[in-house]
Amino acid sequence: MYIIEPKRQQLIIGMLSLLFYAVTPSIANESVLKLLEKEFQKVVADARPALVKVVATQKTAMPSLQEKEKLVFTRQDIGSGIVIDPDGHIVTTTFELETLSKIEVIFNNEEVSTAKLVGIDTFTDIAVLRVADAPSAITHPQKSKTAARVKWGDSSKINTGSWVVTMGSSYGHSPIVSFGIVGGWDTLPDQLCGKLIKINAAVTPGNNGGAVVNTSGEIVGMILAVLTEPPYSVNSSTGTLFQELSPEITFAMPIEMVHSVAEEIIEHGKVARGWLGVEVDVSESGIFVTGVMEGSPAHKSEILPRDFILEFNEVPVRSYHELLRCVASERPKTKVHLKIYRNGTQQYRTVILGERP
Repeated sequence: MYIIEPKRQQLIIGMLSLLFYAVTPSIANESVLKLLEKEFQKVVADARPALVKVVATQKTAMPSLQEKEKLVFTRQDIGSGIVIDPDGHIVTTTFELETLSKIEVIFNNEEVSTAKLVGIDTFTDIAVLRVADAPSAITHPQKSKTAARVKWGDSSKINTGSWVVTMGSSYGHSPIVSFGIVGGWDTLPDQLCGKLIKINAAVTPGNNGGAVVNTSGEIVGMILAVLTEPPYSVNSSTGTLFQELSPEITFAMPIEMVHSVAEEIIEHGKVARGWLGVEVDVSESGIFVTGVMEGSPAHKSEILPRDFILEFNEVPVRSYHELLRCVASERPKTKVHLKIYRNGTQQYRTVILGERP
């Protein structure tokens, strides 16, 4: 006798119910699409209080034709951010925040507050802001009748095929919302923050720093980057240049990493990361050490030029970014183990990492 598992049984019942309503919509009070629409709106409403718009202004004075006068040019960059605590801390992406003269945050209720930059972590592209006069709905959510409490989700439960909503607040008063399906987890070549959530969803410029929300209305990630294929291609037979549609893939950082980096910045003003102290090149045989800085952790552990680094803590490393990602993900004073190749033999070295300058 074949017994159906309880979870599979619930899934089958749910699918049969959905099919029943789709085939005979007149039996139900509302159509399936209407019910899905309401659920979708609820997901957006649950996460919206945490979403803010970040407006960064930079003023540059340039000499004019009149010697005594200067022309002042104003440039504004608009991005998104997520409120992470009642103290008014907001996490966003960097987008040249260090060079700006003024940063403003626009909340869900359209209140505007001036923000200060707490710190930046260039390895993850995360910046933390703080506003002194955040709306009471943020600082005291339990006393607010209108603000829903922001829910944080578990990104480890997000996998290939998961449905998510991306929310940004770049233009206008209302958020920009997209629906997408997770394609899995992947790394970006120039990003050192480890694996990111890969989403097939269209994200408009300025939505970096926005939220990725699961179907329960919980924030599971922060929009970090959008990978776009080159819009032009060359016909190999004719040499003709032609334009084609440019697919976009959105990458989001898991919310646990966002919180971890933000907490470090809030407490220390920066994220302390490991440092090895080697100059390397990449060859077919592995990572080739071309130089070792005197007094560095690598120098103290007797790593020499012309060594090949094969493994970091038993994890094979094949590129500069893989090695840098492994080193930067560890804290200073951490003891790590390197497998190297020297003069035809494999050897092992124990290194106590320093702090990256």
